[in-house]
Amino acid sequence: MAKKYYWLRLKEEFFKSLAMKKLRRIAGGDTYTIIYLKMQLLSLRDEGYLYFEGVENSFAEELALALDEDEENVKVTLSYLQNVGLLQQINETEFLLNEVPALIGKETDKAELMRKKRAKDKQKQIENGNNVTSLLPPVTFCYTEIEKEKEKEIEIEKEIESTNYQKIIGLYNDTCVSFPRLTKLSEARKKAIKARLKTYTIEEFQLMFEKAEASSFLKGKNNRDWTATFDWMIKDANMSKILDGNYDDKDSKQAKQDEWDEFLRG
Repeated sequence: MAKKYYWLRLKEEFFKSLAMKKLRRIAGGDTYTIIYLKMQLLSLRDEGYLYFEGVENSFAEELALALDEDEENVKVTLSYLQNVGLLQQINETEFLLNEVPALIGKETDKAELMRKKRAKDKQKQIENGNNVTSLLPPVTFCYTEIEKEKEKEIEIEKEIESTNYQKIIGLYNDTCVSFPRLTKLSEARKKAIKARLKTYTIEEFQLMFEKAEASSFLKGKNNRDWTATFDWMIKDANMSKILDGNYDDKDSKQAKQDEWDEFLRG
C-alpha cells in the first residue's frame, strides 16, 4: 500500500493578512496563532475538516487534548476564527477551516520517487546536451478529433466513478449490518470516496468493512457512547488504521485500553 504524505502550503502573506495581524495584537495572540496553525495541520488528512468525536464534553476540550494546548486558549482561538470567517461550524460534530482545502499538498511515496527520477533524467539530458524534442518527427494534430476523444474519456471516467460510488455504498450496506444503513450519497461523500480510491482498491474497501463489522470497539460495545459511522471509516487516517488491524478485537483488557488510546491519538 502506497504511503501518502501531506503538507500545508502557507501563503506568503499569511502573517500580513488583517485577520492574523489583529489576532497577534490580542494579549496572548502569538499563542492563538500557533494554535490556529496546529489546527490546520491536524485537519490536513481530512481536507480542512475537524471533527468532535465526543471523547470530551465539548469540541474545545477535545481539540485542546489533541493539540496539547490549554483549553481556555483553544476556546479564545475558536471564537476568534469563527468571528472572522476562518472557521465554519457545519453541524454539531463537524467544523471546517475555510482556507485549508486550497492549501493542502499531498503525494504518495511512489509519486515522489517518480517525480525525483524524472527530474534526475531531465538534468542528465541537459548535462549531456541532448535535445530529445529535436529528434521527434513533426506531428499534425486534428484538434476536433482530440477534443472528441477527451470528451469520451471524461464521460467514461464519470461512468466509472458513478459505478464505484454505488459499489462501495452497496458493500457497506451489505457488510456493515450493525451500523446505520447508508441511504444518501452526498457530494461530500462522493468526494471522500473518490479521494480514497486514489490510494485504495475496491477490495480494500471490502476488507475494511469486514473488519469494522467484526470490531466490537467500532460498533460501540465498549460502553463509551460512541459508534463509528461510514463517514468516519472513509477518512484517510481511519481507513488506514482499520486496515492495519488497530481496531480488531483483542482478548485482554489492556489490549482494549490500548485500542482506545490509539483511537484518541488519531
